Amino acid sequence: MKTKFLLSAFLLASFTLPAAQLKITVKNPNLSDVKNAPIVLKLAKYSKIKTKDRAKLAIFVNNEQISSQLDDLNHDGTPDELIFLLDMKASGSQKVIVKTIRDKKRKKFPTEVYTDLIKKNKNGKHQFVTEVSSDKNNMYNQMHHHGVAFESSIMAYRIYFDNKSTIDIYGKKKQRLEIADTGWYPTDKQLAEGYGDDILLVSGWVGVGTVKGWNGEKATHIDKFDKRTQRIVATGNLRTVVESEVEGWQYEGKKINMTVRYILYARHRDAQCEITASEDIDNLATGVQQIGEGELLQCAGLVGSWGTYFPQPDSVKYGKETVGLGVHVPQRYFGKQVQSGVNNLILMPYKKGETLHFYLTAAWNKEEKDPYLSADQFFAYLKNWENSLQDLVVE
Repeated sequence: MKTKFLLSAFLLASFTLPAAQLKITVKNPNLSDVKNAPIVLKLAKYSKIKTKDRAKLAIFVNNEQISSQLDDLNHDGTPDELIFLLDMKASGSQKVIVKTIRDKKRKKFPTEVYTDLIKKNKNGKHQFVTEVSSDKNNMYNQMHHHGVAFESSIMAYRIYFDNKSTIDIYGKKKQRLEIADTGWYPTDKQLAEGYGDDILLVSGWVGVGTVKGWNGEKATHIDKFDKRTQRIVATGNLRTVVESEVEGWQYEGKKINMTVRYILYARHRDAQCEITASEDIDNLATGVQQIGEGELLQCAGLVGSWGTYFPQPDSVKYGKETVGLGVHVPQRYFGKQVQSGVNNLILMPYKKGETLHFYLTAAWNKEEKDPYLSADQFFAYLKNWENSLQDLVVE
């Protein structure tokens, strides 16, 4: 009887132990409202949360659990970052509670992003992988849709696994995830059902937000290297994190190891790019390409493009598409704005040890929800977008 009593007391204590809890305040320093602003908590900063409890964390706002994502970015088996999205009023603040909960109390939230990296096997079957490398420029045709692809419900991007490393875009008419269904290449039946498509011919140009070299006159490909890798770092219900890495890049008279990370959040058309490298680099180039003979926006730290052109070399089957592209580089990383041919570029100096970051975005005039229909509309969006990119403050 005594044994049963002690066991019952132990079980009761086990289920009534207080949850680890952290109260934080998020502040919006922007002078405008922001929607779905990403908040990233680096968990190592919060000693109140034990390492063993990180996988149990959830986010509560106004006593309601909201969608969140835990990412193990260094793949050591322990989450490093906790991510959630907030709508914030201009200069406003929001109290948030971070606490551990039991699995059976955790709400199920929809998956709002998707990414894949698919290798073509010799038997014709596709193999889904999380990382692939080569020491040659031979992976473009060995990968389905030519490299890693990632999407939100609004826009999809892919990174060519070749010397160009170009960022290409796939537009959405309806706000939904599509790449798992279409594989980037929708059938005629899917197109008739309102699926999106590849809407930009990038050729050897800069696409949107591609990282390239600069020879003083034009952007250059990353064509001399020891090894190139693409990988999926993290994916979940709220964001995807993918990387394009080059080792032994022969550039500016030295060998450089460089990792370019792209982060796409749910409910966002824009993505963030982070660059780290093993050496100082005098000039990296990024930007947007001119579309057809369309209009360009050129400001310090902001470049844009709006125009209409064929999205495929086959101009018989595929009609012209009207697209907007934009890139914002924060002032601390901005070097110079230049135009070289159809490339509307920003040059960026890189200092060893830092993480250089910039942002990219795109739009299609066939989007069904609040489409941008002119260069004036899209460029106004770019200027508002640039002003909304100041990080929220977490206290």
